[in-house]
Amino acid sequence: MRSIYLNNDDFINNPYPVYCLLRELDEPYWLPHSQLNSTSRGVWLFSRYADAVEILKIYGTVSKQLVHVRPPEQISPLDLTMINHDPPEHTRLRNLVKQAFTPEKIKLLEPAIERIVDQLITNLEQKQTGDFIEDFALPLPLLVLADLIGIPYDDHDIYCRWITCLLDGYDSVLSDKEKLDRQKAAMQEIISYFNELIVVHRKQPMENLISSLIEVQDSKNGLTADELLGVCILFLVAGYETTVNLIGNAMYTFLYYPEQFRLLRQHPELLPSAIEETLRFESPLQRSTFRITTGECILGGKKISEGEQICAVIGAANRDPVQFPDPDTFDIRRTPNRHLAFGLGIHNCLGATLARTEARVFFGHLIKCLPNIQPGTGTPEWKDATLFRGLRTLPVYY
Repeated sequence: MRSIYLNNDDFINNPYPVYCLLRELDEPYWLPHSQLNSTSRGVWLFSRYADAVEILKIYGTVSKQLVHVRPPEQISPLDLTMINHDPPEHTRLRNLVKQAFTPEKIKLLEPAIERIVDQLITNLEQKQTGDFIEDFALPLPLLVLADLIGIPYDDHDIYCRWITCLLDGYDSVLSDKEKLDRQKAAMQEIISYFNELIVVHRKQPMENLISSLIEVQDSKNGLTADELLGVCILFLVAGYETTVNLIGNAMYTFLYYPEQFRLLRQHPELLPSAIEETLRFESPLQRSTFRITTGECILGGKKISEGEQICAVIGAANRDPVQFPDPDTFDIRRTPNRHLAFGLGIHNCLGATLARTEARVFFGHLIKCLPNIQPGTGTPEWKDATLFRGLRTLPVYY
């Protein structure tokens, strides 16, 4: 079997030729890795849409518990969240926190999101050029999350650094000892940070996620102290990274497909569909999170032994021509569009409605207030990441 590389600049800038090669293989691709904090030596990559759907939905013969590959003393509070648990613990944890993310609760956040967007646009009144990521994609989710979770926005430089360090360590393709050491240090710092905030919110409850989770912790069968910490960290990390990438990737795609952007400005009612197409075309999360087989099973026509890691390559599955006609064409009218950007099954993303809402509100205002935005001088830069896909910079003219 030919070697396929996911750790070079060509892949970072444009992973889709490699994804095409993966889909055309006769079986899933074995990608070796050398994560120092894992006994696993590699992972099977499933890149076709039908196989990815099976991987995302399956449980029982597949586990999400990191204890299968990581010693208990190396397990962090983030590793104890619902995304790294199987039923019935996954069900218990998800039921305890999902009430904060109902469509009705997210609807109540829209006026605050609109005010934040209006202020970000107002800040650009005298600005003709800029970096879209710095001006919009980064501050919007940070401001929304600060209010939602109950963390000071003024600390955002600190927790952005922590988030970057944490995610670098989880990227099995690119992680190394230095990144894992930074991840460990960042985890200790973010745990101390949230522990202090939890003490403050316990003494003086407020209308935010931390206070709500403290109430859940105090209820019958509630969260343990580590579970409470883990949920706080999870929603900060996932809520930030996914939404920054969604908004940045959407703007990038609109700018480089100007006929589709023009169509959107002429028909703003297509905005929800345009966001879904962006999620398919440039998925913020490129590979599914940790999964390991608990027994021998057949997946994608391949016999997988017990104790082997498996992964759905979401970025590849979302461009599978068997599922999506002309998959490399960006079409905001595409229907149906059953992309996998937010997962499927019991582990589907709990924050999907919030991310979609932020994107819808933001671009609804942008096409009215900044209709002439266009690519600026300079080349957009993608982050050095393979687990997530997002831009570090996006030069624009306003």
